[in-house]
Amino acid sequence: MTNYRAPQNRAKSAVLAADKGHMQRIAAITFAALILAAAAIGAMITQSGAAEVPAEASEGPASEATGHDLYRRGYYEEAIAEWTKAADENGDAGAAFRLGEEYFDAKVVTRDVPTAIKYLTLGAEGGDDRAQQDLATMYDNGWGVTADIDKAAHWYLEAANRGSAVSQYNIATMYETGTSVEKDMQKAYMYYLLAIEGGFPHFATTELENVSRVMTAQQIKDATIMAREFTPIDEEGEERDS
Repeated sequence: MTNYRAPQNRAKSAVLAADKGHMQRIAAITFAALILAAAAIGAMITQSGAAEVPAEASEGPASEATGHDLYRRGYYEEAIAEWTKAADENGDAGAAFRLGEEYFDAKVVTRDVPTAIKYLTLGAEGGDDRAQQDLATMYDNGWGVTADIDKAAHWYLEAANRGSAVSQYNIATMYETGTSVEKDMQKAYMYYLLAIEGGFPHFATTELENVSRVMTAQQIKDATIMAREFTPIDEEGEERDS
């Protein structure tokens, strides 16, 4: 669901074009791998005499982690049930994010956008930066909700301040253009720089160069210091130890 903003809306198109070429290159390899995997699974079932009986979730309260343990082993229904219990009964923000992602992407459940919004909101309000990023994307694009650029900016900023590199890039584009936030080139520079250092250099590097052309040397220096002094906030609202 992750969406990359850009002042000229060029970022997402670049991602889609790259993905198309990549998929064409790996098609033949994937087909061969599927044949080998099917043969291996058949051999395993023959040797064991039956498919593995689904294991119970780990002991302890339901959580994102216990649901993920089931999911990675292919027990998708059990994982969804575990995450639902974790989110609804235990207020687990990470489990809520997982449910929001599953109900939107429809990989193992039927697409249910209102339910996706419900759980992304629960996760975002609980401080999960992934849920905040995805919820911002929903409001940014009007997916399942009325488009609301102010709410998008709010959740991008929340996620950015928790260390999400994609959200740092997204909110930087908004500071650069003054979209739903007061235009601030130093903050734009700071968040672009953080996005690059956080592992999202693909578009942020170009935008960083663009904003630097309209800034003074002192402004760039000050913005760089702001980035160096930045400390992400954890899910409980406290700054993380460096």
